[in-house]
Amino acid sequence: MQKNQLEMDILALYDNNLVNVFSINQIAKLLGKTYPYINKKVTELLNDGVLKKIIVGKAYLCTLNFECEKTLLLLSMLELNKRKKHTEVGEFIQKNMLNFTVHTVVKYNRKLLFVVENLHDRRKIGRAFENSIVVDKREFLDMLFDEEKLFKNHTVLYGAEKFYQLLRIEINELKRLHSPLRY
Repeated sequence: MQKNQLEMDILALYDNNLVNVFSINQIAKLLGKTYPYINKKVTELLNDGVLKKIIVGKAYLCTLNFECEKTLLLLSMLELNKRKKHTEVGEFIQKNMLNFTVHTVVKYNRKLLFVVENLHDRRKIGRAFENSIVVDKREFLDMLFDEEKLFKNHTVLYGAEKFYQLLRIEINELKRLHSPLRY
């Protein structure tokens, strides 16, 4: 297994709940790898700041560190690998880039969610993508709490890094609501 692939496999464990916590032993079992092998890689991720640890007895519980730029980039790479061809969204944004600003586009619950700078652009997007939802950044942050699938079961089709930057704004509240530890 490639060294970087293992890193991505570890981060992929957090995809269904970005504020989840795992012990090193849990990570090893979920990935079907030996504990020493996973321990070495998790220690590297902790040293790089990609993961943070919470010490519980003799165990480390590991969580994503949203303050680390490398974490956001690795999560963005996961989203790139996860998405299938959605060229129509990318083409639409490329074609209209000078007309309005789209921060991110997220597919969840069979819907497309566009996060835009200015809500006046709502109609242009609505005409191109029926049944899409268009919100500004504030509405998006509110939706993170109301729409659990947006936080837990999503694919970022455009602007993955911006998606995680916006998520970082409310990460403490999301931890309180969605983490098994409520840390």
